[in-house]
Amino acid sequence: MSGFAPVGVRCYGARAMPAPATADYVARWGYRTLDARRYERRRYGGRMRRLNLRLLEWALARALSGVAPDGLVLDVPCGTGILARFLAARGFRVIGTDLSPAMLAVAHERPEALGHVRADLEMPPYPPGTFDAVVCTRFLMHLPAESRPRVLRTLAELARGPLVGTVCHPYTLKTFGRGVRRLLGRQAKRSPRLTRSALAAEVAAAGLRLERVIPVMPILSEVWVVVLRVPSGAQLAAPRGGVQ
Repeated sequence: MSGFAPVGVRCYGARAMPAPATADYVARWGYRTLDARRYERRRYGGRMRRLNLRLLEWALARALSGVAPDGLVLDVPCGTGILARFLAARGFRVIGTDLSPAMLAVAHERPEALGHVRADLEMPPYPPGTFDAVVCTRFLMHLPAESRPRVLRTLAELARGPLVGTVCHPYTLKTFGRGVRRLLGRQAKRSPRLTRSALAAEVAAAGLRLERVIPVMPILSEVWVVVLRVPSGAQLAAPRGGVQ
């Protein structure tokens, strides 16, 4: 997109963020003051976690295969900018956006993105159709179920092409093992997971089309990369909220 290249500009933190006008939840406001470097070490440090990141990038590459190599891609929430190198290596022009100044301070040290903008993804500062694709990883499953259709719609409207996101599903050995422990009367962590039918219902509630579901690693990884899109020629109706 011509005229959109804020190279080296620290856009974040320039003015106070507006008061929330939609739902409040931990994933929206809970990362503003954390130790971002420690977060990245814990999330992506170590051999297995680096392997998981490579597998995620492989699935994202498949999901973005139809986007032109020079396409403008929004990485939101970009966190510490961990995906910027991967996206730039594929020829994309990357804009990172996040609400957390701590995350953006680390992301800005990575040179691959054109720039970084501090913004709330529920109230993004970009007009509809600004980007060739929107990438949203490690966020959607932290949303309350009733908020996801609204957020999906908001993000999808920013893209001329696909919205590529990640969600967590229950079809793994880990989930099976937790179920067995509960059957045996033992404690086991309960984490929100989306079945295929629940995912389809939430996408429909957002007025979007589910094009692809790409497993990061069947049975072993709980992550799906999903490709969503505004239906061609369709005017989106207001999302119907949570899925019953």
